[in-house]
Amino acid sequence: MKSKNLLLSLILLLLVGSCSKNRFKIDTNEVPLKLEIERFDRDLMALDTAIIDQGVRKLHDKYGEFFQRFSGSVIMLGQPESDDFLLHLTGFLADSMVQEIYKESQLVFDDVSGIETEITDAFKYIKHYFPKKKIPRVAMHISGFNQSIVVTNELISVSVDNYLGADYAPYKSIAYSYQLQHMTPNKVAPDVLLGYLMTEFPYENNTQLLAGILSRAKVLYLQSVCMPQRNEADLMGYTPEQLNWCVENEKNMWTVLVENKHLYSTSQLVASKYLNTAPFTSFFTENSPGQASIWLGLQIVKSYMQSNRAVTLPELMEQQDYQLILEESNYKPS
Repeated sequence: MKSKNLLLSLILLLLVGSCSKNRFKIDTNEVPLKLEIERFDRDLMALDTAIIDQGVRKLHDKYGEFFQRFSGSVIMLGQPESDDFLLHLTGFLADSMVQEIYKESQLVFDDVSGIETEITDAFKYIKHYFPKKKIPRVAMHISGFNQSIVVTNELISVSVDNYLGADYAPYKSIAYSYQLQHMTPNKVAPDVLLGYLMTEFPYENNTQLLAGILSRAKVLYLQSVCMPQRNEADLMGYTPEQLNWCVENEKNMWTVLVENKHLYSTSQLVASKYLNTAPFTSFFTENSPGQASIWLGLQIVKSYMQSNRAVTLPELMEQQDYQLILEESNYKPS
């Protein structure tokens, strides 16, 4: 009898968890949207240097503000209208390192249909829950290992040469070991969506740490809604072991924040140690993953949304009273 009761309890818990997890789930087939990844990387590298001025004009016409941003801020060759731009661009296209990483990126990202589908489905959630938001065009570029995500008013682009796989040999000389797990093809779709969400819902800075943590956690929560097939390890860029550490040490992390009175600290140094990318979160332990406080914030936001089921996603993202979120979350880590 006890075993039957235990089985029934487990089934009920699973059902409750499933209902909670799927609260905002939609049928993406009913949302009319189809995003196609524009291959700026291929358009750029296909330029004929014998008539490069004509090619640049076509790129500018097609990609507009993004081409301006890419030229000036990503590969840092200046603006297309400058006198020596064409000469510098010709040199960039002929550079042996650029040629090599482009060749490798085409092998890894030859077929991007799976990424296209995942990004399209994610933005269907945005279109459904935030119908007034503009859905951007999506593109891919190569940057020579520079800026991974570029966001303009019209377009968001991902630098595919920063996602060639943790074992890609050149990364060993330009990235720390803890960064390599983020530099995989599996991270492209989540990072595209995150880049968009960070622009649309900017983080709270220069204020109390609580606001910094929960403003980031709100974005992470929305990202999880838009990508229900992704787990928290995927979205945080954690290994399963790192996520497990967070789960097992949730109460300890909360205790550190409370007992050290860091939640309401306005120190930028304190905030940086909790919020910046790093091999570990220094106020916790060296066994912790970086930005573990944001994962903790996600648990608070999840608890808040579970305790306040009338709150909509737009209302959550508009809520700037982070003390209220904390209080009404009824958050009690065990």
